[in-house]
Amino acid sequence: MRKLLVLAVVSTMLIACGPKKLETKEDYIAAVVEFEDSLKANAVDVNQLTDQAIGVSYAEKCLAVYRQFPKTKEAPRYLDKAHVIFASLGMHQRSVLLADTLIRNYPLYKNRPMVLESLATAYDIFLRPRNKEKVKMYYEMLLKEGTNLPAEQRENITFRLKNIDLSFEELIDANQAQ
Repeated sequence: MRKLLVLAVVSTMLIACGPKKLETKEDYIAAVVEFEDSLKANAVDVNQLTDQAIGVSYAEKCLAVYRQFPKTKEAPRYLDKAHVIFASLGMHQRSVLLADTLIRNYPLYKNRPMVLESLATAYDIFLRPRNKEKVKMYYEMLLKEGTNLPAEQRENITFRLKNIDLSFEELIDANQAQ
């Protein structure tokens, strides 16, 4: 009963006070950090979001930083966060749109190889119909740009490109038959 009363009081305060006006980049980033802190306080792992409403809300806060301040050094990091959140929620179409924007608008982004791999994987496995041209394009970009890729990862990508006409499932089946 006491928890219900506390929840009602907090809800009333939030409604009465309204949302905090966001004006500066720091305000937007603070809103994301505050949201992350509230998730952690409620024992929600921000890397394991399963509630779509919470995840979308979190991703939208990250996107607000990117949209309001696209020329800042923080913009690609928050765009990437949103891309990863949508992917973890299984919202792959939205995720690839953001990742593609990231690749196109921030060619020097430090996590670019991970984003390229994410795009290739999404087009190879999660999006239907499968788009093998995009899979090939992103893997080739990764091989070209990823000079620090581990040898095993480079071999796996090269193998995937040699077998690009096979779906991921067909590739698994062919490997198991050998």
